[in-house]
Amino acid sequence: MELNDTVHAASDAFSSWSRRSTYDREKIIRQATSFVRSKADVIGMLMAQEQGKPLNQARSEVIGACDTIEYYAAEGPRIEGYVNPTEAVNIRSHVTYQPVGVCGLITPWNYPVSLLSWKLGPALASGCTVVVKPTPVTPLSPLTFCHALAEGGIPPGVINCITHSATGAGAEMGHLLVQHPGINKIAMTGSTETGKAILAACAPDLRRVSLELGGHCPAIVCADADLNNAAKIIAYKGFRNMGQSCSAIARVYAHQSIHDELVERVKSLAEKMTIGDGVSDPTVDLGPMTTLQGLQKVKTHVTDALEKGAHLVYGGKAPEGERYQKGFFYLPTILTNATPDMLTMREETFGPVVPFVRFDELDDAIDQANATPYGLVSYLFARDQSTIMTTSEALNAGTICVNHGSVNTNYGPYEGWGDSGFGVELGRRAIFEYLKIKHTKIQF
Repeated sequence: MELNDTVHAASDAFSSWSRRSTYDREKIIRQATSFVRSKADVIGMLMAQEQGKPLNQARSEVIGACDTIEYYAAEGPRIEGYVNPTEAVNIRSHVTYQPVGVCGLITPWNYPVSLLSWKLGPALASGCTVVVKPTPVTPLSPLTFCHALAEGGIPPGVINCITHSATGAGAEMGHLLVQHPGINKIAMTGSTETGKAILAACAPDLRRVSLELGGHCPAIVCADADLNNAAKIIAYKGFRNMGQSCSAIARVYAHQSIHDELVERVKSLAEKMTIGDGVSDPTVDLGPMTTLQGLQKVKTHVTDALEKGAHLVYGGKAPEGERYQKGFFYLPTILTNATPDMLTMREETFGPVVPFVRFDELDDAIDQANATPYGLVSYLFARDQSTIMTTSEALNAGTICVNHGSVNTNYGPYEGWGDSGFGVELGRRAIFEYLKIKHTKIQF
């Protein structure tokens, strides 16, 4: 279907979908997600095949996406207006919210269904209709997810998908979608560079935009931290999904008194991680990286770090064995003696690489953690409550995880500071990204 026809279908459906009561929409959405849950194995298999993550993790992503959409379906009836006191007894002031209209949703390949649900959930619950454009790298799982929602009861035209232009260029279609006059809002997860281009393209029409962009997330491990817990979280957030996550731990600042022990504990966990084809063995911890380009970037960053004096503790190459000859496999990699001039300390590696830096004074660690244009997530491991509070307040990031790695929760707002985003996803307030404020003042 051509883009114009797709946008028109969404626009036509908007008039009826937006007029339904929020309770009616919630009922329809829950019915649809119930059907999608029955297709989690099918959608998860597609994701594992096209993205590379193990099947068990892909299946869990589909279920989690349904949870997110249902969370926002329940938030729909909680969209509350209010009445203002006024200057005269014959004047009334009412504030209400209405859906923004047709939304263009542009989604990435690292979590192709989960990150779609962050946008689709509040859009549907608020009464918007959508045009979804998944990345050409992983189109099958999000397209099948959307199809299952429609098959489960979402009315025709409410969810529409388009993948590429007549020339087959997915990026070109994204550009056309962003500039289409029938689109009232764009929501995108992707690189900071792409996000800034989208924001510039939407500026002339003052079109609404929300962006979840890149990160270069630091972790500070204090002397009093629970090292078993810290090592577990660093390994999990540094290597899961082959480090292909905006919220991955990208650099660790460890107090000198516990640095060596922490590194050894993370190494021990990395050595135990299983790597393989996550389709034939759904239980492996790590699959291959998704793209050759991503693998090449990882190799470049590791080589650059070693040439500049980093010490390779573990990894730094593909795993050995015939079964790893096909696929973009790479061992979880640990580096020490990292310095600010290394690429992996300045740029988003987006791969399974965790560099370590020693620190003596906490203020110095905070300064180094904040020395980046990104501000997505910062991690802190400490026991002292005063340290936890003051350091959390000092770290420049929209999300601070203290002694855990559960970054994304439906109830918690996820806002990127600086080059990491524009607007908010997740949390109750995210639904207002898809709503317009209306003030009605009546004199009688």
